[in-house]
Amino acid sequence: MRPFCIECVTKHVGQALVLLMETKKGYPHHFIYAVGHLAEAEDESVEKAPDIAHVIRELRIEIMNGNDIDFDDVANNIMKWRSKYAEST
Repeated sequence: MRPFCIECVTKHVGQALVLLMETKKGYPHHFIYAVGHLAEAEDESVEKAPDIAHVIRELRIEIMNGNDIDFDDVANNIMKWRSKYAEST
């Protein structure tokens, strides 16, 4: 388990979104990289922010099951998390 870092969580979720957009543009092999970034973000948040880890895990499962996600909703959540956890560190 990695130490909690909200900036790293933000980076990994953001990169996953970029890779998922690339997947939709015709680069299917980017999908597995997106899943990997979400797993990294989950791992980095589970110790001190299990609420975030749970949301990221659910997101990862959704995309692995082939379900569409709301990119704007995910981006808005990560910005809220950054605000919340940046204040507490």
